Amino acid sequence: MKLARIGDAEGETVETQHRATMPEVGDVIDVTVDGMPVRARVTRISSPAPGAEGHFTIDVDELSSGYLLETLSALAQSDNGKLSSDELSSIKPTKPHSALGATLKLARQCHALTRQALDRPKPDLAVALRYMQAARRAGCLAAPYLQDEELLRRIVGYKPMSDEEWERLWPSHLQDWK
Repeated sequence: MKLARIGDAEGETVETQHRATMPEVGDVIDVTVDGMPVRARVTRISSPAPGAEGHFTIDVDELSSGYLLETLSALAQSDNGKLSSDELSSIKPTKPHSALGATLKLARQCHALTRQALDRPKPDLAVALRYMQAARRAGCLAAPYLQDEELLRRIVGYKPMSDEEWERLWPSHLQDWK
């Protein structure tokens, strides 16, 4: 296994693995570096040398913890449904509609599905992007009725919130909708 660490284009051979199945290019696998597991994306699989059947060299790139979120954010920002900070600040709060709790719950579920799509062994950015777009649309529908500035900013943002963040930011008057 040859691992290219973040900031190191050369890469180094870090471990030998015996695998029952061969990963595909694009798969995210775990490799061990100095006794610590590291998530890495398979970038190339070389053919075995003559006479060395069953031996392959697998090149992988280390994934930073924020790599998938940064990529998802870049994809989502290219979406046409952006709200600028000026547009958000111009939204005047009104009386909440009866579906506000359900709308926030939809956004929360879409954030959870986005995180699931990114946490798969082979992260699916297309699926994550679709869920994040749905979450942002729901967030835009709920935005005029939200009082918490941080929730307002995060619900129409590009980074999926964790369950802990949702618990912390969930409006107190909608506790029944959790």
